[in-house]
Amino acid sequence: MRTLFCLLTLLLLIGCSSTSLTPINTGSDPTWLGEEQYEVLVAIRLYNPEMRVMFENQMVDALKKQGVNAVPSFSVLPQLSSLNAQTFARFLDASPKLAVLFAQATTVNKEQTHSNQEEDSLFANLLGGGEWDTTFIARMESALYVHGQIDAVWWNRVSLEAQEKKVQDVAERYIRNEIKAMQQGGAIERLK
Repeated sequence: MRTLFCLLTLLLLIGCSSTSLTPINTGSDPTWLGEEQYEVLVAIRLYNPEMRVMFENQMVDALKKQGVNAVPSFSVLPQLSSLNAQTFARFLDASPKLAVLFAQATTVNKEQTHSNQEEDSLFANLLGGGEWDTTFIARMESALYVHGQIDAVWWNRVSLEAQEKKVQDVAERYIRNEIKAMQQGGAIERLK
């Protein structure tokens, strides 16, 4: 149930217009040399199929602009339930040229504040007239796994705070941050 709540809240988080993105930590395995030109399966766990498609397509496009061969997971694994460790392990075992970039929200908090009262009276306050502004604070974690490695060879964790408004703005900002962190950690170069 908690996972479903996190996924639902991430969907709502993606619909935000005002965001702040704070890095928590990022890193990479210095022993991973990236000797193969990898094909990267991009898997982003979202319960809403349309959001998953949008998010994965944008990440794939961003990786391709960096020269990385990438494919969205929804085109290979359409069922959300198939995004699990066993499926990824079988996928990676198929070839030394395969990698998985997996992202998900691990914690999500939601805050609603009341604004724009319709009328200023005791009953308006009690009955909740006016509009509600929703802010989400999520911890997003992503990791890159490659054939032959048990642990992630690159990882990134960020705290994302956003107000509910526009889907596209949040997705674009998050993906730009991921690409920048992958460049700085050397993952982009080692995937090519």
